[in-house]
Amino acid sequence: MSTIYHEIRQTKPFRSLEEEVYIAIRLTSQVIDQPWARYLRKSEGISPSQYNLLRILRGAGADGRTMREISDRMINRDPDVTRLADGMVKLGLARRMRDTEDRRVVKLYITEKGLEMLTRLDHAVEVFLKQALGGLGPKRLKLLRDLLSEARAGFGPFPDPAGSK
Repeated sequence: MSTIYHEIRQTKPFRSLEEEVYIAIRLTSQVIDQPWARYLRKSEGISPSQYNLLRILRGAGADGRTMREISDRMINRDPDVTRLADGMVKLGLARRMRDTEDRRVVKLYITEKGLEMLTRLDHAVEVFLKQALGGLGPKRLKLLRDLLSEARAGFGPFPDPAGSK
């Protein structure tokens, strides 16, 4: 029996191998995410979603990003990216500006303060990732990456519970 049974105190067999692997992926995600979330809150007073938004803005550079572009790039889909952006602006980590070519478009840009925060966090990210996944080694990490990519690529639309098409 796999260790997942012990970790979640499961006494009955899973209904399928797929269910067991799904639970293992969810549990692994939680085990990895929780210490990172605590670290971000204690060291910088931000959430993982806020960190992700800053990371996206740093990558955008001088071009900035619209709320839609940010939403499309978020790892965890936050239903209210505008509210998330409001918090970042309030903290002085990002700023809003109307697009010079289309005044209807509002873009978000990282501020110097936001860049400084990410720079402070860069080393912690390296340490965190090494601790979380480094023990697998490059060969197994590449295999895991490829397997997860295949799983995502093979996932189609979920069936409608009402059976409509």
